[in-house]
Amino acid sequence: MAMAEYCPAVTVECGKPEDTAGVEHAYNFVNACLHLDHFPNHDIASQDIDVFHTVAIVKIPEDTSIGFNGDQVDVRFIDNLDRLNFNELPVGTRLANTTISEDIPLLVKDEHGKDVTSRYFSNMQGELVTSIPVMPSMLTLDKKIIKQDCLCYLMERYPLGS
Repeated sequence: MAMAEYCPAVTVECGKPEDTAGVEHAYNFVNACLHLDHFPNHDIASQDIDVFHTVAIVKIPEDTSIGFNGDQVDVRFIDNLDRLNFNELPVGTRLANTTISEDIPLLVKDEHGKDVTSRYFSNMQGELVTSIPVMPSMLTLDKKIIKQDCLCYLMERYPLGS
């Protein structure tokens, strides 16, 4: 954002530091951009680009226990939850099971700090599911990070002009 005022700018998500494939992919992208001999004079076709923007952060309330697999906790996330990273999830995608019967045991806040939990998630008879199409980013399986920071961020499609 700091450079966008002066020149084209982009954030490249590389994955975890030990993921050499992510680093290689980011390197190839930046290298290709640096070696462009010109910018195209025509608009990019809408089907050739997907632009998403971060709209919310998902946290776990302090008094809510979390876990994976067979853990006996308030919220038990699906196996391989992190495989959903950077995938646009359709309505009804299950992220976890919960023993909390009526409430949504997540706290989702938008960029202004407003609680928007019910916009993004529902508790359908003990299953936490998405309420609208959304793309999670930075999902982690590390319980310490989830409790200290967040479960993930949520992104939505950015509308592009025609």
